[in-house]
Amino acid sequence: MNTFMNRFKPSSLKVKWALAAGSAIFLAFFLFSFFQYHAISKWMVDEEENNFGRVLDEITVFFKQKGPNIQLQDIYESRDLMKQIAEKDQTIRILDRQGDQVLEIRGENESAFYVPFQPVREKTVTLIESEGKQMLIGRSPIRSSQFNGYFEIIQPLSRYEKIMKNLFWMMTITGVLALLISAIIGYFMARSFVRPLNKLSETMRSIERKGFHERVEIVKAHDEISDLSQIFNKMMSEIEKSFQQQQQFVEDASHELRTPIQVLEGHLALLNRWGKKDPTILEESLQVSLEELERVKRLIGELLELSRADREKFDLQTARANPQKVIDKVIRDFKFLHQEHTFLCLDELDYEAMVIIMPRHLEQIMIILLDNAVKYSDKHSNIVIKLVNREEDVMIEVKDEGIGIPEDDLPKVFDRFYRVDKARSREKGGYGLGLAIASKLIQNYNGDILALRNEPSGTILRISLKYAH
Repeated sequence: MNTFMNRFKPSSLKVKWALAAGSAIFLAFFLFSFFQYHAISKWMVDEEENNFGRVLDEITVFFKQKGPNIQLQDIYESRDLMKQIAEKDQTIRILDRQGDQVLEIRGENESAFYVPFQPVREKTVTLIESEGKQMLIGRSPIRSSQFNGYFEIIQPLSRYEKIMKNLFWMMTITGVLALLISAIIGYFMARSFVRPLNKLSETMRSIERKGFHERVEIVKAHDEISDLSQIFNKMMSEIEKSFQQQQQFVEDASHELRTPIQVLEGHLALLNRWGKKDPTILEESLQVSLEELERVKRLIGELLELSRADREKFDLQTARANPQKVIDKVIRDFKFLHQEHTFLCLDELDYEAMVIIMPRHLEQIMIILLDNAVKYSDKHSNIVIKLVNREEDVMIEVKDEGIGIPEDDLPKVFDRFYRVDKARSREKGGYGLGLAIASKLIQNYNGDILALRNEPSGTILRISLKYAH
């Protein structure tokens, strides 16, 4: 059974949408028709009963007008008058006290119906079913000194049944047509709605085959699918950018590691060939090998630090740091380690502001910025650290008077392994990862970092950190 259901289970969204739309419209139409059918049925029965009761009242009044001495002969003579009062589909019967029929006036094209006798004391109207047909039975007693009995009016609800039968089939046919039309319209509407999703699916398959450069065509429909297409394109741009960065990262890391490994390989080969007998070669090769191993160690350490910044989770609710205290500590350490430079701190904060960042991360960021300022500045130059209150954040600036960065390279300095002067950076021991680590840490706390030129020479690195309330 499950196999059968799965085989015929609609897999297309258009078919599902058409079935759902058709079923919903059919259900609504069915409920409306159901209540409408029963309301019409009750209204027509009430109308039939009202008309039937009016005839019954007229005949009752007719017999009362004959007076208390009415005879059976008078009833026979009133036959034509009663026939005029009665409807054409009604049958009038006169019965004696025992229920035996005395007179019958039958309507046009009406056949006889068996109706069991039932004596009554007053006028009554009942709805019964006989021989598969519904009919109204009206009875009233006849009392006089000459004749006692009953008159009975029988009216089959043939007209009512015919109308309700036609109404039933009309509603059924209309319901089926409504189901088919709604399903067809729903299918074509669904096909129109699903067309952007099909394009999205085709683009995904194209991306799977060709790469991340494919994009979905944006249809300005201002609906959820249009929003989804825009989000998808934005996401793919981010993924493509991330993929390119990762690819560049791997290439740069391989390049950075290849140089020290080649140096190590060359000196180890030199040691294997000549170093065993030549102490000078042995000492020089060992020294160079140790230096290259130290370079590899530093590079791996910075890569691990960057990877940790990428995946580390931060609790912005509990991250609090006093920038004045953290920066004062870092400046003291750098003044001690780099006495050939002048460090100036311009604290313009109006109060001890707290910013959203862990103290150790702010300290790590400041160490990276000041270390870069020291590396790329001449001796006896000034390095200025400035703290400023702003409306929504605290701004921290580090200004140096070093070699500076070309205007075109300023947006790239936060990329991994990016170095303005690769030869000089390698001499200084840099790998182009420090600012990438700092930028990632700041972004994790919803902050900003910006690189600017410091005229006439040097660089300004500006950090913005949100206030902690």
